[in-house]
Amino acid sequence: STGYGHDDAGGREALDSVFAHVVGAEAAIVRPQFFSGTHAIACALFALLRPGHELLAVAGPPYDTLEEVIGIRGSDNVGSLKDFGITYREVPLAADGGLDWDALAHAVRPETGCALIQRSCGYSWRKSLGIDDIRRTIDLIKMQNPNCKVMVDNCYGEFVETSEPPMVVCSRCSSSYE
Repeated sequence: STGYGHDDAGGREALDSVFAHVVGAEAAIVRPQFFSGTHAIACALFALLRPGHELLAVAGPPYDTLEEVIGIRGSDNVGSLKDFGITYREVPLAADGGLDWDALAHAVRPETGCALIQRSCGYSWRKSLGIDDIRRTIDLIKMQNPNCKVMVDNCYGEFVETSEPPMVVCSRCSSSYE
């Protein structure tokens, strides 16, 4: 499959279906047109958030490449989330470099449209998050706002455990997280 859909005879749909099955997701989009992780994350955030929503980064600051997408650095009037009326907050890490569970237990607001979990430590010195951390985080988020979407940036986290983030089921929900 070229990913362009020309004469693929179902190739795109088959590739999407196989990938979704492998990671335990409901659906997947696998395309060469996503030219970077930042591009893929930006597309997801613009799909999940609407004007008046808040984006909440629950694992400290996201990758610096997302700062312009969010609108927190050098991005006035270029089409950032901020330009579209979406606010941003982050939950700082705890003193030990891990998630601040106490702060997270009170961080989600009614206007929080999406909580971003960055699994990888990125360029920081914190430990990467395991599936159990992700499950606990999702439970805390959904306890405060069941309508809040949860997005996991799984960069460098693929296939390091027996479960993937789409396989996590919120204990308060009847299916995997949204």
